[in-house]
Amino acid sequence: MISRLSAAVAAVALMGLAAPALAYDPAPWIEDARQIRAALGGRYANLDWLTIDRGLNLDTSFKAVEAGLVKTSSDAEARALLDRALSSLADGHVQVDWSPVAPAPKVSGPPAPPCADQRPFRPRPPVASGLPGWTPLDTGEGAREFPGGLVTVDDHKIGVVQINIFMADPAVCEAAAAKLKAPLDKPCDGDCSNKLDTAVYQELTDRFAARLATVKAAGAQVLMIDLAGNGGGREWAEIAARMVTSIRLKSAPVRLVRSPQAADQLDARALDIENNVGGERGAAKAALLAEAKELRHRAAEARAPCVEGQACPLLIDAGYSSGPRASADPLALADKPWGQSVFEPVKWSWREGVWSGPLIVLVDGKSASASEEFAAMIQDNRAGIILGSPTLGAGCGHATEAGPVVLKNSGGRLSLPDCLRLRADGSNEIGGIEPDVLVGFRNTDGPALKVRRLAPRLPEAVRQAVALAAVR
Repeated sequence: MISRLSAAVAAVALMGLAAPALAYDPAPWIEDARQIRAALGGRYANLDWLTIDRGLNLDTSFKAVEAGLVKTSSDAEARALLDRALSSLADGHVQVDWSPVAPAPKVSGPPAPPCADQRPFRPRPPVASGLPGWTPLDTGEGAREFPGGLVTVDDHKIGVVQINIFMADPAVCEAAAAKLKAPLDKPCDGDCSNKLDTAVYQELTDRFAARLATVKAAGAQVLMIDLAGNGGGREWAEIAARMVTSIRLKSAPVRLVRSPQAADQLDARALDIENNVGGERGAAKAALLAEAKELRHRAAEARAPCVEGQACPLLIDAGYSSGPRASADPLALADKPWGQSVFEPVKWSWREGVWSGPLIVLVDGKSASASEEFAAMIQDNRAGIILGSPTLGAGCGHATEAGPVVLKNSGGRLSLPDCLRLRADGSNEIGGIEPDVLVGFRNTDGPALKVRRLAPRLPEAVRQAVALAAVR
């Protein structure tokens, strides 16, 4: 059977029928293709998913790439062929930037004022807002950031809260800046910028908590978090997930591609623990130093060069998406100087189980990245029911400072994911989240069609969510 990669190559090779405008030499492009193939084998975090789960033979596929490069007739066609070939890998984080290398930045001017880099997000109605009997909850703290309402299904009142994206918008940033008394027309860098970032996501957390409380006070018996169309955002998803269940969630294990940059990151985490452990004594201090020692060991493994003929794993254990610890009591760590060194979510103040009842998470084919992180945590910890269509499968993406692979001849810069998150069954999250209750959403659906697809499946999700909550 012809692979998608080979088919993509064949399609682009047909462009070779056009006469070249300038002399075209395939040899440099073939050399670059071989460099890409080598990089996929040595620097690509999702290699096992690609070659084992999907069954793609890279050697066979890249032979087809080389054959296609011989048949093309211009540099533009060669670039298009490689783009199509990489696109067929179905990993949006794998791509080549063909643009000319940007010139060195000029001497920077004054730092930007607070919130200058924040962008507004395009609002969209919650999917359930088209259901009969929908009652919007459009007032109160958090109503703008987290739209929602109530709808009754099979005698159960469902409270819906939409998370458009796991990031703060300018209004939230400006509110946080006001609380810090940071003028919006004055520069904010260094310590100011760090404090503002913390304050912004504390503000977002507080508004999310208020929204959950509003839905609960309105009489909701089941909560549905709407992540349909949510393309991701920041690790704030780790906090939001923990606020919608009383179960102490465990974060996903993380693996990093072995590299000096991965080693630097692990060493930095170890140093952070060592620098903040001074107030502890006895067994507690020893346990923390043991955590730091383990991080140092992993860093040394990430930094060690591979020896020919000896096993050399591509991926290094890097702890969890929440840091060195998979879970923790946020209240117990809140006053510990080393708290966020071992469990990053305690950088902010929040409470587990602001909502503690039956939970549904709605996803679709555009739910990606941090949305998948959120949904996977809920599903893997059996904290709620996932409803919808399979998610995009964006995976972890980039977690270290490792730069792109610069192609020798064309100068293209190949970006490759350097991290992955593992599911409870050991699979790679890049495979996407498979819902517990399937809905036939399509990415081309408009709001009306989406709600028609949702309506007949929602009662089953409610039934399963209520049953799951009853056995906790």
